[in-house]
Amino acid sequence: MLYLNTFTNWIKVSLLGALFLISGNSFARRDENNQFIDRKAEELAKKRTDLGFLSKTIVFAQHENWDSVLVNTQKLLQQVRDRKVLDFVHYYRGEAFHKKGIFKYALKEFGQIQKTFEFYPMVRFNQAVIFLSQEKYDWALNLFKSIDTSNQKGVRIDALFHNTGVCYLHLGNYAESEKHLLIATQRIEERKDYVSLISSYIELGGVYYEQYLDEKAITYYEKAYWLSKKYGSNDLKLTTAHNMAVVEENRKRFDIALAYRKEYESWRDSLNDQNKIYEVAQIEKKLAVAHKQQRVELLETENKLKQAELNTYLFAALLLMVIVIFGTYFYRQNVLRSRVILHQKQELDLLNATKDQLFSIVSHDLRSSVHALSVSNTKLKDKVEKQEYTSLENQLEENSVIATNTYNMLDNLLNWALLQTEGGYFRQEEHRLSMLIDQVAFNFKGVLNQKEISFENTIPKSVKVFVDAESLKIVLRNFMDNSIKFSNPGAKISVSLQHEDDQFIHFEWKDTGKGMSEETRMKLLSDSPQLTKKDHEKTIGSGLGMNLCKAMLAKNDGKLDIWSRQNEGTKMIVTLKKCVDGKN
Repeated sequence: MLYLNTFTNWIKVSLLGALFLISGNSFARRDENNQFIDRKAEELAKKRTDLGFLSKTIVFAQHENWDSVLVNTQKLLQQVRDRKVLDFVHYYRGEAFHKKGIFKYALKEFGQIQKTFEFYPMVRFNQAVIFLSQEKYDWALNLFKSIDTSNQKGVRIDALFHNTGVCYLHLGNYAESEKHLLIATQRIEERKDYVSLISSYIELGGVYYEQYLDEKAITYYEKAYWLSKKYGSNDLKLTTAHNMAVVEENRKRFDIALAYRKEYESWRDSLNDQNKIYEVAQIEKKLAVAHKQQRVELLETENKLKQAELNTYLFAALLLMVIVIFGTYFYRQNVLRSRVILHQKQELDLLNATKDQLFSIVSHDLRSSVHALSVSNTKLKDKVEKQEYTSLENQLEENSVIATNTYNMLDNLLNWALLQTEGGYFRQEEHRLSMLIDQVAFNFKGVLNQKEISFENTIPKSVKVFVDAESLKIVLRNFMDNSIKFSNPGAKISVSLQHEDDQFIHFEWKDTGKGMSEETRMKLLSDSPQLTKKDHEKTIGSGLGMNLCKAMLAKNDGKLDIWSRQNEGTKMIVTLKKCVDGKN
């Protein structure tokens, strides 16, 4: 007979530790317990466009990013009034608070879920686990017993029987505890879940030990020990080694007990070292955050100083311009004075508008793209250092996309600046439209082949237009770049003649890409399109390219219209001046 007075208190502590392990790890793996809930929530989110935050919540929950789960569900609570959706929202919030150890708020969120919720058994299971961790065994047992095992959506039967048996054990009902733990152990053995099996053996050993059935208890402790040697975590190895040491001491086998004691001390030292490493890492993390905060404050101060300096220069330039205007005003004759002032005012407004747009594009879009390239290069460097070669191709492709988008934006910016300052060469002549389109398509041949996109030009070679060739090529290049960018592999781009009359020809540039929303289409057709990243995710753009296209077409006496639908493609409908027999 083992000496219970030297071991009982420690065994109870070990049992509680094993309980937490089973509740927190072995029987609470998200991909098993919550797969039904996630799948149902995803189906609901796909049917409604206003549940974008629910889709994000599911992803964050699957990656156990509980802070992000709470942020997104809080936004859902402010937007959604549908009780069916709110049940899912409260469930994810309850789960997040549970995983973070904030049991008060977890119970509050679970309590707001309707009993008609199809996954209500999982709600009650989670509530019971919380009560169990708070040592409220009567409350936990009542909840576990109320769960219908025939409708087990998300609830594992072995977890339910195991935790019910633990409640009975702590309440001193050893017969019921043994009954439920044996059923749970049998199911776990069938699943070959060895980590959970170790904890079940420890619990069963505790049941027999409390009843002075030492031989049965020792059998399960030994099973737990040998399994932990191969499959157990450090905590389980520590627990089982200590159990065996005390058992062998009570059996007067001190040499064997000494070996278990040494093993126990070894695992305990290992856990202590891990805890110290974690504490050091936390301190380093806090120092890094503080350093970054100081850096941010320094950059903000530098930006304020630069802004003040820029304001000074602008004020000086404005003052100088006013002096010139007033000097000219007094110099000119009275008859021409009013006309000169009006003309200069119009030029000043245009320059200010141009300057504002230029600063907006350079300071925001160009800076964003360069920053994105810097961040992507940092990730690339980290992957090389960590030898994560399998993901290098995606990272390099991302770098290439960012660099290409930045180059195209700079090219459009240069052409736009030349157009605004009238510094570019412009001469309208007779040209074959089909030839100009083929020249542009030839420059994109490599990209088209790489993305497996087909291109077809059916414009008759007899169609001639009266345009400036280089400015029209800029328009066509923007069309081609956007069609490739927003088309999936295997898509098609085609150019065809729509119709023609005595003065104009009308052709359409069509792709089968992702298309755009009506809101985006109207923005692009407005006088000053300004798009943001939310219009086209992963695309750096400001609407400058489309603004440039419209300006170039207008300078060639043409115009542009757009037809598009999401997931159906886009048509760019262009009108140009017709050339007949060498005359416009």
